Amino acid sequence: NGAKTNLTRAASPSIKPERKSVHAGNAYTGKQRALSIGYQSKGGDDAERFDKAFEANDVAAFVKLLPSKQPIEAFEERMHPWAEDPKTVGALAGTQLAIFASVAERDNPGVKDRIREVGGVPPLVEFLKSNERDRVQTAVVCLSFLTADCPKNAVAVYEAGGLPLLMDHLRSDVAGMRAAAATTCRNICIEDDAYRKQFVDCDGIGLLVAQLGATPDPALNWADVQLEAILNIEDMLEQEDGTVIVAYAKKALVAGADVKLRKLVTDEDDEVRGAAEEVLSALAKVANGGR
Repeated sequence: NGAKTNLTRAASPSIKPERKSVHAGNAYTGKQRALSIGYQSKGGDDAERFDKAFEANDVAAFVKLLPSKQPIEAFEERMHPWAEDPKTVGALAGTQLAIFASVAERDNPGVKDRIREVGGVPPLVEFLKSNERDRVQTAVVCLSFLTADCPKNAVAVYEAGGLPLLMDHLRSDVAGMRAAAATTCRNICIEDDAYRKQFVDCDGIGLLVAQLGATPDPALNWADVQLEAILNIEDMLEQEDGTVIVAYAKKALVAGADVKLRKLVTDEDDEVRGAAEEVLSALAKVANGGR
């Protein structure tokens, strides 16, 4: 997991502190290895191109491989806590891009921009339309990392039509998928009020509230999942200066956010409890007619 957020406000009341995503249950921890060694292809040029791309660390070559439907054999061990393992070279290339993006801050700060610059965003958004579960889940994981702390990527995903497609997965039966899709939507919406309005108008806040207090998934650190859910709601309800958007807060209240947050203020995790208290306090002011 990434570093959890410091929930205290910055010294200046006009600036919200920078948030680092928790990326709850979303990392390929321990999987940064030569993926070409970890699978057996069923023969074909795309498998060879993948191997060459891996050897050269060639981001552009991986992007070119995204459309590939060449099948690969199953992996011996699961690569990700909840996303299905890739079944084609194209999905495998998407997985490699997700790994690049997930370790960008530590290993290669420019790689997320590089993926966008060589045309990686549109085909990843196209993955979201696929009827192949591995492709869809790979895209959500990859886009969650690509849009984190990268405004240009967030805008690019929106412009490629990604927001409504991501919103479809807020109803996923996979908890990790819902969480990653929600955080990606958040990353997009904070870049433009028009993006956020589109999200809210499509019941986005209600879908975020539904993630509070959901049935725990034993495959995930549930405290991280709940913390991420609370922070996503907070960011949707607040302007950059921390001012609460009253109309959006009222939608959260209608969706029952206050009821769910009251349960979370007794959570055993300090950060979950603190985040819940902060958002609940903001909602209470709106409910009481204040700001």
